Amino acid sequence: MKKLLFGTLIVILGFTQLNAQNDSGDLTIAPQLGLNLSNYTSNESLSNKIRIAFNAGAIVEYYLSDRWSLRSGLLYDSKGTKITESGDDYIDKLNYIALPIHANWHFGSNRNWFLNFGPTLGFLASAKADTPSGEIDIKGELDSTFDLGLGLGIGHKFSITDKTQLFIEYQGYNGFINIIDADFNLLNATSAFNIGAIFQL
Repeated sequence: MKKLLFGTLIVILGFTQLNAQNDSGDLTIAPQLGLNLSNYTSNESLSNKIRIAFNAGAIVEYYLSDRWSLRSGLLYDSKGTKITESGDDYIDKLNYIALPIHANWHFGSNRNWFLNFGPTLGFLASAKADTPSGEIDIKGELDSTFDLGLGLGIGHKFSITDKTQLFIEYQGYNGFINIIDADFNLLNATSAFNIGAIFQL
């Protein structure tokens, strides 16, 4: 049994050392699934708590060189917050279709690390609130059904074959658009931890 486990470990480590470095003109697609930690930021003092939700979608990437690429795609992206008042929980559940338009810098000896940054567009798909008396639709209470912000992420790719990789990444987002019509700012903010697979087309 020990020999089998040791042999399996050697094979896995061998796969992760493969050099699946991409070159200019390469095109990849990467389905992903992630855990979102979302909240609002404001110029006012807030007592909100983090809402835990998820994101899912796919990212397409076009390589300009072995170090630089452009990435975009479509994600179902859950945002919102959790509010506790008088012992009762209220959860804003804002769900967007997100379109990132990012530059991606690949670094490390095998270009297995990456750092991406750029604008992300969001189109509101649904807006509901969980209240002690049930779920209600709050889409009409929002000032904008469009969101725009800055995305910034860092991650690592693990080579499986010369055309397939697994990846893990952290992705942060801060919105620029006030989501309600008020005298103070209320902006979306998200931290996401994502996993996925990258396939060269």
